[in-house]
Amino acid sequence: MWNKFLKLFFLTVAIPFFTTRAQTIDTLVFCGLDSIAFNASFNGVVIEELSGIEYTVHSNNYLLLPQSKKNTHLFVAKIQTGNKFSVSVDSLIFLSVPQLEGESVRINPADKHMYIAEEEDNKSFIYKVDKKNELKKIFSSKGKLRHNKGYEGLCFSPDGTTMYIGLESPLKGNISTITAVNLETGKQKVYNYSLDILEHDTKSDNGITEILTLNDTTLIVVERTYMGPKYGNSIRIYKAVIPQSGNEIIKEKLLTNFSASPYIDNIEGVTFSASGKELIFVSDNNGNPRQRTLFICMKIE
Repeated sequence: MWNKFLKLFFLTVAIPFFTTRAQTIDTLVFCGLDSIAFNASFNGVVIEELSGIEYTVHSNNYLLLPQSKKNTHLFVAKIQTGNKFSVSVDSLIFLSVPQLEGESVRINPADKHMYIAEEEDNKSFIYKVDKKNELKKIFSSKGKLRHNKGYEGLCFSPDGTTMYIGLESPLKGNISTITAVNLETGKQKVYNYSLDILEHDTKSDNGITEILTLNDTTLIVVERTYMGPKYGNSIRIYKAVIPQSGNEIIKEKLLTNFSASPYIDNIEGVTFSASGKELIFVSDNNGNPRQRTLFICMKIE
């Protein structure tokens, strides 16, 4: 299936990702929710632990990236955002590595290749996937990382020349980083990003779980933490501005706050819809029957 999918994919390199994708966001309005039952499977592969989602150029096809403990794979899903929001998995893609702690999947709008962020226990990597399903390591974390708090977010500038990498959490404090990598020159710039300090986040676990490019100067940032059974989850979606000078990304606006919902707990991925007029979020159930695999549609206004 992957070879067939890739063949079709690379034949359409001249097609822009979105012809009408939103360039600005003032607010997000709920427009639909769907879920995948615990232990549901496709062709014998359980659909769980989804950490990334990305729209492709093919009619309503979306890539879903799980944390693969064996037979590294992605799911391809159809997502409808019309009168009734719905998600259905219809194929599988297998990659040529035995396991992958995948956290984010993106398609570069310039070269049309798939890129994947991986977060190992104390090291993180960015891979480029070629036509033979092979992963080429193109970027690695440097220095010490907080355990299981490495690269979680990945996105590209609209022209595909800059790759942005979001670090979930710093070793100490609340200043995380988003690194901009020029893919033509290799030049890097590290931006500071101030995570919310939450009263009941006693373990300082709040972190970036995904980033998404809105335009040349604006990112959508997902912050998430679990504060225990009493206080639940904090899940906040921000519009953040990349400065023309300096190295501090500025939170311009809180777009939505999922924290009040008891049903939404572990948002890990976000992408634009096929129309470019909605954002679609996905949650990771951690392979836990008490958590849910949710898809949430939010209309851009």
